[in-house]
Amino acid sequence: MSSHCTARGSALVAAALLGLGLAGCSGDTPAPTTTATSPTAPVLQPGRPGEPNASLTGTAALPSRTGSPREADVRFMQDMIVHHAQAIVMVSLVQDRLADTQVRSLAARIADEQRPEIDAMAKWLEAKGEQVPPQAGNPELGSGTHDHAGMPGMATQAQLRQLTAARGAEADRLWLTLMTAHHEGALRMVVQQHRDGTDDVVTQLGDEIHVTQSVQIGYMREMLDRLA
Repeated sequence: MSSHCTARGSALVAAALLGLGLAGCSGDTPAPTTTATSPTAPVLQPGRPGEPNASLTGTAALPSRTGSPREADVRFMQDMIVHHAQAIVMVSLVQDRLADTQVRSLAARIADEQRPEIDAMAKWLEAKGEQVPPQAGNPELGSGTHDHAGMPGMATQAQLRQLTAARGAEADRLWLTLMTAHHEGALRMVVQQHRDGTDDVVTQLGDEIHVTQSVQIGYMREMLDRLA
């Protein structure tokens, strides 16, 4: 997957999140939505190979209804804002001191992708009447009232201090190591949301994060091997 396609995919999902997550939101508990035009309208269901198609009507033809998001969906959006914010900080700490051109390019791309995703997640939370972590407005803020203890992949304060002090090739290798672990933590968060959450918009964002960051993990491992 090219870097252009990865960045474009993140931009698209952020736009989709804004459109899908905010449209038609009013009140604290939005009514479930459905796309069926009529309960009596027939819907063609393709049969299995060698079997005829079936025409469904009534309740059998209605799509699944999606109500309010579960706590797992809200928690995912809140935690992922904090998680993305630290990734942006990790880039800002070393971007001017990275020696390798490819590492610098990837670092800039990660920051450029994750800032609009933070904005979109914050707007989704606002539309649902949920708390938005302070890092949405300033990634460099501390945890504040949003507890992220035990969040997978987060760098420790000691590791961030070590990253701040690193220079040249040492900074390249340390940043790649920490960001790889950070991305792997994000993948685990996506898996958790897919297991416990129900909101289609949140799941769509999780899918895009999983694809994008899986590809970037591969890039970073290749860079680490080259710089070893």
